[in-house]
Amino acid sequence: MPASKPEDFRNIVLLGHGGAGKTTLAEAILHAAGVTGRLGSVTEGTSHMDYTDIEKERKHSVDPAIAHVDHDGKTINLIDAPGYPDFVGQAFCALAGADTAVIVVSATAGIEVNTRRMFKAARELHLPIAFVVNKIDGDNVDLEALMSQIGDIFGPACKAMNLPSGGGTSVVDCFSDESGSADFGNVTDAHQQLIENIVEADEKLMEAYLGEEEISAEKLSGALAKAMVEGTVIPVLFTAAREEIGTKEFMDAVAKYFPSPAQAPCRP
Repeated sequence: MPASKPEDFRNIVLLGHGGAGKTTLAEAILHAAGVTGRLGSVTEGTSHMDYTDIEKERKHSVDPAIAHVDHDGKTINLIDAPGYPDFVGQAFCALAGADTAVIVVSATAGIEVNTRRMFKAARELHLPIAFVVNKIDGDNVDLEALMSQIGDIFGPACKAMNLPSGGGTSVVDCFSDESGSADFGNVTDAHQQLIENIVEADEKLMEAYLGEEEISAEKLSGALAKAMVEGTVIPVLFTAAREEIGTKEFMDAVAKYFPSPAQAPCRP
């Protein structure tokens, strides 16, 4: 059922360097939500988001494109912003229409110029931020090293919300699950680190945590959006959008945990 009040909306913008897979992720979201009957392709010119003649010819986004899907009782409004430096002005404009900046990083290319640039722009606007590491099924990827680089460059608030599993064929939740098998790292440790960063944004939860009280999953879920707004948590999620791996899990995270317009910081 479509959202009817501010708390039921999620407004996100997909940012990052050109070729990271932002448009492909948007296409995977549309397909997973049943909005489209097939997965659009940028390279084949069948993308629904890159719909202009020049975008189909160049095989990349030139202008921001907007779409919305209904998922898990929430309406997700998404803006797919261009990633190539020539069109960075359009990406800056797109930031004004979102409550959360989702920065997409290619697992094969790593952190690039516009990865840093978009992070800086989102920070200056005090936007909540999340990272999506895309193309986890790529050849010769070192996801553990990339995750470490994200933390080193963008700060200790960057914590894995899920981790790749099965050789990049699936993802395992690190927020709801306290154990599981991952391609790198330890799900139990990732869960613990994520929880510690979440409670930093809520004094009562911090006191309960330090007092070794049991904190319900419901309270933690409600506190995650606040933690993103406060900047104590920058969730990192993993996908292989072309194969629709991790797409639904990303949509679940957006719908369940990302800030709504009622929670997002006000801007002049």
